[in-house]
Amino acid sequence: MEEEFWVDSWAEGGSRTSFHLRRVHPHAELLAERVPLEGRVVLVPLCGKSVDLLFFAERAERVVGVELVGRAVEEFFAENGLSPTEVDEGVFTAGNVTIRNQSLFDLGRGDLGRVDVVYDRAALIAFPEAMRGRYVAKILELAAPGTRYFLNTLEYRPALDSPPFSVGPEEVVGYYGEWFEIEHWVDEVQPGHRMVEKFGLEELREHGFLLRRR
Repeated sequence: MEEEFWVDSWAEGGSRTSFHLRRVHPHAELLAERVPLEGRVVLVPLCGKSVDLLFFAERAERVVGVELVGRAVEEFFAENGLSPTEVDEGVFTAGNVTIRNQSLFDLGRGDLGRVDVVYDRAALIAFPEAMRGRYVAKILELAAPGTRYFLNTLEYRPALDSPPFSVGPEEVVGYYGEWFEIEHWVDEVQPGHRMVEKFGLEELREHGFLLRRR
């Protein structure tokens, strides 16, 4: 989506930022159970003000979030009682948590250094189909061989023309199968998901995949 869409969403709040969870996502907990995080660097693209950052910070060597909207970055630190240091323009650090206030597409591997694990909770599905190839290409650039990449998607019908977009297992294989080994960890029907009632969906499934960069 255009950058203004996300800036406006965070400015308006309420239902426009209903993707933000006040609790740790179960898929973050699942990843920590199955993939050792001690001594590893975790990258969280399109992190918003997710409390998953703090969850990973308790278990990993370092956590790096990337978030376009400055308001979300400011709220993350304020709401969690953290006083960050701006170590470079738009790069804020508190303890072992760093958030880069910039577009993911402006980020290069040299900006990050080592990345061992990527945690994608609804980042891929934030992009319309026309932009997903560009996002996948950026992940390929940032993820060296051996990198573990956890991917969370929603699959529902009827499809909507606004994020989060519907992306199912076949599409995930189409986007990533050439470069990653893919394990389908989670496939859960979610009748109580807030989107079902809000948009009158017939069905919604939440998927979780563990990918390993070849």
